Amino acid sequence: MAPAVPEVVLGIDLGTTQARVAVFHEGTVRLIPTSGSDARSMPSALAVDGSGQLLVGTAAISESERAPRRAAMGLKRLLGLRARSPRLRSFVGLPYSVSADPRGDAGIELHGRVIPLTDFATQLLRELKSAASTFLGREATRAVLCVPAYFDARQRAALREAAEKAGLNVLRVLNASAAATLAYGHGRGLARKRVLVLDLGGGGFEVSVVQVTGDDLEVVTTGSDPALGGMDFDARIAEALLSELRAQGTASSEPSLDWGPLRSAAEATKVLLSDQEEALVRLPDGAASSLTRERVEALTADLAQRVTEATREVLESSSLTPQGLDAVVLVGGQSRAPLVRRRLEESLGVPVRSDVDPIGAGALGAALLGRSLLEIESGKPGATVSDVLSVPLGVAERGGVLRRVFERNTRLPADKTLVIPITPGPLSLAIFQGPSPVTAENEYLGALHFQLERQGEAEIHFSLSQDGILSLAATLPGTKRQPVPLATEELDDAAREALISRSPFVTEAKESPTGLFSGLRKLFGKK
Repeated sequence: MAPAVPEVVLGIDLGTTQARVAVFHEGTVRLIPTSGSDARSMPSALAVDGSGQLLVGTAAISESERAPRRAAMGLKRLLGLRARSPRLRSFVGLPYSVSADPRGDAGIELHGRVIPLTDFATQLLRELKSAASTFLGREATRAVLCVPAYFDARQRAALREAAEKAGLNVLRVLNASAAATLAYGHGRGLARKRVLVLDLGGGGFEVSVVQVTGDDLEVVTTGSDPALGGMDFDARIAEALLSELRAQGTASSEPSLDWGPLRSAAEATKVLLSDQEEALVRLPDGAASSLTRERVEALTADLAQRVTEATREVLESSSLTPQGLDAVVLVGGQSRAPLVRRRLEESLGVPVRSDVDPIGAGALGAALLGRSLLEIESGKPGATVSDVLSVPLGVAERGGVLRRVFERNTRLPADKTLVIPITPGPLSLAIFQGPSPVTAENEYLGALHFQLERQGEAEIHFSLSQDGILSLAATLPGTKRQPVPLATEELDDAAREALISRSPFVTEAKESPTGLFSGLRKLFGKK
């Protein structure tokens, strides 16, 4: 009888600019080559060819070289967001047009069509699954997905849906900072160490403090800036290159002119300047220009400052100090910038470690958790990860204030029940997730609607899974507890305002002074 083939679980990091898949194989964890090459990552790129066919990965990059305006990158930022999401306003200078897809979600316009981003994610995940199956010599269907901590419940559900459409059985959705900590701690035998993990990827920045005890991880606190990532650094450099073209008289005033190739040139230049003081840039028209690290650091100094400010705010919100940490780990593609590392070390007063793969840490950590889940299934001890909610979740009050059901840093999984005195008639609740105390500044998840027959109390049960995905149930007068669906169709402004005006919760006068609005732009949702 042939020996049983060992079970595997893929670790997948669907990054903003690069996607990676890893696996624990033959006694070690490793990134899997993609696209039939030795490359350890696949471009998170989308394109539409002349016949209207959807292309992802390296095929999309090839198409973008032929027809730049039929391609796009950096799309994970938008996955699962509504087309009317307030977060879209924070993404300055997107190099593509955003429109509503058939479900009202943010889709992008390419070659005369609106492409749902779940379709893009599904196809990219399918390519990663195929690469892994080729490497292993058999089909691989189980996976742990790595996501940014700032992904809300709707975005996490959208990614899980895309993975299932790609033929993957998702065992767990893991925050990127926790995955990076698993990769950092693997094989080190850490005994009760407190680690600050900073993940500055292409699409966003997240900060977590993680308690590591052997193979067990417990996230203490987390925070994020979803509008601060490598793409924003690239945009600054691309703007400088565009100014150079205009100064040479080779570019019009059209801001979208060859923006994709300019961004690609900017990213390539940034990578070179991480290791050298000056780089020659090949511009889209074939001309060349020179940029120095000093100039690029001047262009992006305020972005590096935001990294340090966000880090200090997360520590201070939990009364932590840099000196109380055992290690500071910096990962993500943008972490390779010398300016970022230098500013962090100056701000924190402690060294930042560089002995972890900054690019592959997310996928490697996800694969390590996948391996541990298999060990636990077989009755053996395995690593555990205890995570927290990074973005508050609540219901709208009349008056436009968010009544929080779950605060930031709530331990997951979590359950909470709202008890509402009711009279016969309709009852509606609008549910939002986000850091702002003002409802309209947060992400609309959907609504609950009931037609009540009896007076009494309605109990609305909120449950967050270990992955941060929301489910709901209700106990109405005279009935048993039962699951209830969330109505997720998009609403225009008038319909959304009418929904909020019917909330059973009313903002008390003392909660609505103008001081409330001073916290509108706070990133981390302080109480």
